[in-house]
Amino acid sequence: MLSYLTNFGMNEDDDEDRQFQKLILIKTSLLIIVAAIIWGSIYIWFDEIQAGLIPISYAILSSLSLIVLRITNTFRFFRVSQFTLILLLPFLLMISLGGFIEGSVVIIWSILAPIGALLSGQIRQSIYWFMAFIFLVILSGILQPLIAVDNNLPAALIIFFFILNISTVSFITYLVLNYFVKQKNRVIKLVEKNRELEVNQLQQEVRLRQSEKLATLGRLSAGIAHELNNPAAAGLRGSNELLDIIPELENSLFRLGRLNLSDDQIDVIDNFKTKILETRMNPVYMDALSRSDLEQELAEWFELKGVKDCFDIAAILAQLNFTLNELSAFASNFTIEEFSEVILTISKTFLSRNLLDEISQGTGRITDIVKSLKSYSYQDNSSLKSINIHDGLNDTLVMLRSQIKSGITIEKEFDQNLPDIEARGNELNQVWTNILDNAITAIDGKGTIKIKTFQQDNWIVVQISDTGYGIPEDVKEKIFDPFFTTKPPGEGTGLGLNISHNIVVEEHHGHFNVVSRPGETCFEVKLPLKNEELNKNN
Repeated sequence: MLSYLTNFGMNEDDDEDRQFQKLILIKTSLLIIVAAIIWGSIYIWFDEIQAGLIPISYAILSSLSLIVLRITNTFRFFRVSQFTLILLLPFLLMISLGGFIEGSVVIIWSILAPIGALLSGQIRQSIYWFMAFIFLVILSGILQPLIAVDNNLPAALIIFFFILNISTVSFITYLVLNYFVKQKNRVIKLVEKNRELEVNQLQQEVRLRQSEKLATLGRLSAGIAHELNNPAAAGLRGSNELLDIIPELENSLFRLGRLNLSDDQIDVIDNFKTKILETRMNPVYMDALSRSDLEQELAEWFELKGVKDCFDIAAILAQLNFTLNELSAFASNFTIEEFSEVILTISKTFLSRNLLDEISQGTGRITDIVKSLKSYSYQDNSSLKSINIHDGLNDTLVMLRSQIKSGITIEKEFDQNLPDIEARGNELNQVWTNILDNAITAIDGKGTIKIKTFQQDNWIVVQISDTGYGIPEDVKEKIFDPFFTTKPPGEGTGLGLNISHNIVVEEHHGHFNVVSRPGETCFEVKLPLKNEELNKNN
């Protein structure tokens, strides 16, 4: 029976605390109903009919309140009605028995109304109930001299009830305080458990982020190796060829020095070399067939002149677009022996310069890649630094260059007046890598990727858009979810955009949005110019 009654007002969505609060109030109500019946019976036994009817009325009204709760399942009405009855019953009973003392301090039971409100989690309402209790106590003190002490209760019974009322209410109050202390300890344990969960979650997120970084590094490493290998191979090839040419050039210069050329001849040579440098700086386009014909014509002419390595020299001068007439005019200033040495020396010098340029370009390219790689990775991943957004975007493009095929066009619309911002550059580079890598995949080797930066009020905005197939609506809702990917197994971790979103939104207090339709997808990252929270947490 008790189990049935205590299930009144319980809902499926009530948590454990809520069920406990309801259970306490229902059990308290049942306890007071039983006590009220006993009180009323005792008072009636001693011919205190009016006093006896008050607790009996409470028992009836409280029972009706329980019936209403059973029918309507409205716990709020039950709670308010019970607190009202608990508050008024002792006051009315005390008045009917002749005052504060003669009523066996029964008004002390009224304190259960604000205590019950506290147990129900009604903090503000408990204050109002407590104020009502204080008001009734003050009113009792005011009415005490005006009440005639005239009841049929034996003095021993009054004393007994006095002790019983004080003891019972004190015991209930003790139980309530004990409950709150246990709740406090429980809350402390929950807080400690939550902290452990937060630490574990943070560690898990760090591991996942590190895993994504390693996955990104794996995707980039092959491309970086390819990017480094090409200029390194070109530099090595050029240096080996240069090692072969330098001794030949030294011998040629030695032989040329022994010819004792006149000043006029030296001037002609200098003019010819100047023209070569000018042509080299501003080359003239010639189709492959025309160049081949010119090489053949020059080689046959050099062969008639008895020039060594005639085909190699012809290839060099044809590349510079020298005609047979120009060479004939130049050759007229020398004897056949002199011309042979002069043209050989000039061609070897030109070839040496070309090889040096190749080596310089190769090493310069390697230097740029290493510099970009260093800037991309940063020395301290977690450090907060003043960074230029454009540097990070350019470095990321360098890292992804091997994936940017000939059919892909990169358009950059950078606002050169953007100020630097305080941010974690390494983490933002991971964001740019994930977005650009997805854009490259989306356009499938052919299309345009546009990177635009600008300032909008107190925000730096980076928009990266592509002309790919777009993101379906059902997919767009999930792209920031962890482990969600549309790539085939083994090609994507499903963590890239999730981690990027956390880096932008949670760590840099920015915004990360995506707008997509067939033929255009745009990821927009907004970063605050001044980030007080980021500086505070750093």
